Amino acid sequence: PLYITVHNTANTAVGADAAAHARYLKNPDTTTSWHFTVDDTEIYQHLPLNENGWHAGDGNGSGNRASIGIEICENADGDFAKATANAQWLIKTLMAEHNISLANVVPHKYWSGKECPRKLLDTGDSFKAGIGG
Repeated sequence: PLYITVHNTANTAVGADAAAHARYLKNPDTTTSWHFTVDDTEIYQHLPLNENGWHAGDGNGSGNRASIGIEICENADGDFAKATANAQWLIKTLMAEHNISLANVVPHKYWSGKECPRKLLDTGDSFKAGIGG
């Protein structure tokens, strides 16, 4: 992988944590996929990193073909700040393991123009500053 693509789940329902999204991805009718879902207490890995996820909205482009997709949960009964901190830890770990630069940690919007990760887009550089690198 050359990039890490950050998303929010856009699912604010109570109980819409990482485990719930893992169950969702097991549905054979699901047409999207990503590598990790992060909530305030757990991180689930759904795909091996050598498999493409279908999360970036750019078809066969680099968003899907060359990036690790990470969804951050925003469930009403979770702690979004803690989920974000957990995602920052995961991203820092993946950057080190795969020699990915901080410049290549991008929002979903980078690939498709979609307003995602909606809860992080207006945080400026503070999300990346929390990753370090």
